[in-house]
Amino acid sequence: MKRGGRAGFSSNPPKDPGAGGHQAGAVGPRSDEIDDLTLRDRILDGDRQASELLFRRHLDGLYEFCHYRLGGDRTVVEDVVQDTFLVALEGLAGFDGRSTLHTWLCGIAKNKIRQQRRKRRPLALEDVLAESQGEIDAILARIESEPLPEWVLERRETSELVGATLSSLSPDHRRALCDKYLHGRSVAQMAAASGRSLKATESLLTRSRTAFARVFELIAKRRGGLS
Repeated sequence: MKRGGRAGFSSNPPKDPGAGGHQAGAVGPRSDEIDDLTLRDRILDGDRQASELLFRRHLDGLYEFCHYRLGGDRTVVEDVVQDTFLVALEGLAGFDGRSTLHTWLCGIAKNKIRQQRRKRRPLALEDVLAESQGEIDAILARIESEPLPEWVLERRETSELVGATLSSLSPDHRRALCDKYLHGRSVAQMAAASGRSLKATESLLTRSRTAFARVFELIAKRRGGLS
């Protein structure tokens, strides 16, 4: 189950469980329409395609989350990600939907990361992320009401800090920022691709920018990157 770059654990991507349903010729919902609890139930019912969808949907986000908390050691990161998925599958019946599957998986990963950190000398950035997690959570809980400090986004900082910040955000926030600023998509294009209204997409982008700015500022200050 090695990641093998950004292609995922397998060099042959699994079929979309929504494309063919459970049986040949069956018509089911698209994979992006399957909610977390439905995905859980399908996996618990023994649906292999649903298990593959779990990996495909959460692999990249979980890998990035672990990468910056383990000093970028690829072998260790891959081991932690693999262990996280194994523990998640074994305990999936305990997922009750009070959080997202992404948040639940990251919680398992945090425990695995703590175990790894006890085995070796920690690096500076992983220390910052570990020590700041409570404040990061508080920042993300406040983003609806706090204004966006534009100057933070305008600074030229290292890709390492940007990556560490993105790894702390939710998949929706991270995807919105990448679509807008990495891929250069317009709000209208983002709305059409996601099925959201223009207003909802603009709101998501604003929340995503605010979340990024606040977490980036905290990590950079803790690390000494901002005065």
